Amino acid sequence: MSTFKQTVVEPALDQLETLVVGREVLAFDALPSTNTTLREQAACGAAEGLVAIADEQTAGRGRRGRAWTAPPGSSLLMSILLRPTWLAPADGFLLTMLAAVAVAEALEATTTLAVELKWPNDVQIAGHKLAGILVEFEVDGADRTRWAIIGCGINVNWQPAESVGQAATSVVAASGQPCERATLLRAVLQSFDRHYIALRSGRREALRDAWISRLTTLGQRISVELVDTTFEGLASDVDAAGGLLVRLDDGTIRRVLAGDVRVRRKA
Repeated sequence: MSTFKQTVVEPALDQLETLVVGREVLAFDALPSTNTTLREQAACGAAEGLVAIADEQTAGRGRRGRAWTAPPGSSLLMSILLRPTWLAPADGFLLTMLAAVAVAEALEATTTLAVELKWPNDVQIAGHKLAGILVEFEVDGADRTRWAIIGCGINVNWQPAESVGQAATSVVAASGQPCERATLLRAVLQSFDRHYIALRSGRREALRDAWISRLTTLGQRISVELVDTTFEGLASDVDAAGGLLVRLDDGTIRRVLAGDVRVRRKA
């Protein structure tokens, strides 16, 4: 049995109190991508709540195809398979909200950190990225979601200089204290499970309120980088589908569904 499974995964699952998420867990010393592994499992009919977790990820992906890799022992790298057939594809952003809130709450429950969110799915400490989330779907027409895979990578016990791509931090760098990954993993699974069951029972507004309350993007002047253009404006609101509403300097509102958002610091 691997050291990772013995020291992180099994202690986290001991007395785990969940109804859906984490009832079955696949643990690996190393994987190219936990999302890819669960896509294969989903295609084979795996049950909702299956979790894949790896100590090392060599070909993980973030938003817009960016690489998300991590050395052994440094992070929590996991994906969760859900089968929300009751959720219309148009409402899929609710699962991004759920993941961000669940991770933020788990971090605050197990560390001394005050966690914030940046639209659409970055978990941050004082403007530095602590965790990333990637949600993938397979749908059956316009009315039914066949499955969803929520990938999550949390920087735990490594220094931000080892990360790439943007201003980053980790639990140990932000708090000055090492973090037991088993404790954090248990908290993450329980938080995911609690919010998923609540969402399944119809508590959409409660989830949105929890997400909005941590969203530091709103009220800020931002720049938005799209595939073919870049523009600036005031992040004024988020609509029901998760679209960011940006008020341009001429007063018009532009809706953003995907893009890189950066807060423009005051001179």
